[in-house]
Amino acid sequence: MPVPTNRSNREIEIANAKILDIPSGLEVIGYGAYSLEDADGLLLLGRDNDRFTPKYRELRDYSKGGFTVKAKALSDIFYVAHLRVAGDIQENATECRFEYRQGGVAYTQTLGCELELRVKK
Repeated sequence: MPVPTNRSNREIEIANAKILDIPSGLEVIGYGAYSLEDADGLLLLGRDNDRFTPKYRELRDYSKGGFTVKAKALSDIFYVAHLRVAGDIQENATECRFEYRQGGVAYTQTLGCELELRVKK
């Protein structure tokens, strides 16, 4: 999922994020938010038990209590969608929604986050 970026002059508190349009053939197992430092950077696509995929279940999950992104800054925390292939995938996911607060006011923002995944036997 996109790394949250705060372009405003005040900090924001990210509360939640999710993919809005999960295509048929994919199931969401869950979401997590992890530190770029703890995960050794941003992995674009990983598989369980792959030596290059961080062991997310062992890392601190910031999605449980939310996290703050400073003003005019890129977050050092990013969201991961944990997915399971459950069938033939014919379409792409295209939108993600972030929920956040700024100055005590709740907002949602929908962003493009194209995910094209196809599985071959």
